[in-house]
Amino acid sequence: MRHAPTPPLAIAFAQVGLSLWGLSLAASVARAETAGIRPVTFAAARAAGESAAPDVALAAGRDAVTRAQIGVAGALVNPTLGVTTARETARLGASVSLPLPVFGQRGAAVAAARSDADAAALDVEAARADGRFAASLAWLDLWEAEGRARLFAEAAADAARVASIADEKFKAGSAPRVDVLRTAADRGRARADAEFAAAAVPAAAARLAIAMGDPTLDRASAEGAADLELGHSDLADLLRLLPAHPAARRDRARAEAAAAHVRAEQRLRWPIVNAELAVNWHDPTLPATDVIGGLAFEAPVLNLRGGAIARARAEQALEETTAALELRRLQSDLTDAYARAQGAGARARSLGTDVLPALEEVRRMTEEGYRDGRVDLLRLIDAQRARLDSRLAQIEAQAAWERALAEVERAVGRRLDGRAVNGL
Repeated sequence: MRHAPTPPLAIAFAQVGLSLWGLSLAASVARAETAGIRPVTFAAARAAGESAAPDVALAAGRDAVTRAQIGVAGALVNPTLGVTTARETARLGASVSLPLPVFGQRGAAVAAARSDADAAALDVEAARADGRFAASLAWLDLWEAEGRARLFAEAAADAARVASIADEKFKAGSAPRVDVLRTAADRGRARADAEFAAAAVPAAAARLAIAMGDPTLDRASAEGAADLELGHSDLADLLRLLPAHPAARRDRARAEAAAAHVRAEQRLRWPIVNAELAVNWHDPTLPATDVIGGLAFEAPVLNLRGGAIARARAEQALEETTAALELRRLQSDLTDAYARAQGAGARARSLGTDVLPALEEVRRMTEEGYRDGRVDLLRLIDAQRARLDSRLAQIEAQAAWERALAEVERAVGRRLDGRAVNGL
């Protein structure tokens, strides 16, 4: 005997009850999964990347070493003391020899060490910018992974709801069994996609912990949204800022330090003067204690430090070439990132304002039509898939936009998080 069709209103009430139960269960699972997760904002991640990223710590250590090298370069050589005795002449002889860099060798060495320290300090600043960039990308990766996981979880819930609708319609005799089989398969695929997307979240969180330099950050969640923006600055405005980029300033400082090392090597061609003083006491061949003084220095005849000076000049040329190439690379990176930011921003805005609202309405209308028997299952599944794909594309476009802005920020060497935009 054929069952009497279930009234559409009863089906609707059943679906509402099932949906409420599903939402309650999802909320309970979400609360259990988020227990112990530390929310991290975009600004907090960037601040940690600037101060605690591994490369920042290493750059700070190198800066401390170069600062200590100033004292090493400026240290004076200790005097040499000597004591002698003789059987026939002086019973006691004492001497002292003191090297005196009177021709500017010490000053040139200290100047070169200070130049190295200045370059190392700028390297710390450049490392902070790189740490901020790495933390920005890691946070955006986590934000995108969580967004994708959330959308796939919602898609799995939608697939489960459609499967229950198909089952109710089949039991009511208003839908074929193939709809039940198709929706069950679609529900299984959606659940597998959701599990796969959820697995990417802890991996992204681990990368964020490394970028932030926080070994205690076991589980993190991206809280809020990124706030990078270009303001009213165009590409020409940004290109004019490149000479002040921390990396460009560091490279120029390294070239200046290399030039200071050339001058230090050239100064070392001058001899070190050794002041010598000797005292001979109780010498039977002399009427009194004898005091002898004099100067000694190296004769620059066989070695004029030509090899060392040539090496220092080659290092200077290398640093100057590096500085020029780095500036050109920054110009190329900035032009590329700016163009990609413009394109990604336009795509994200179009998807958010034009595409998604229309597909949301299409999905709602097709689901209602399928429930009432006016639309077939394939059209509903197609509408759901189009909506999911567009929502995923919108998240990916938003993340791509923010990544391009982060690359613009890295290339220009200025913050673009709203605090320094007006200063551009």
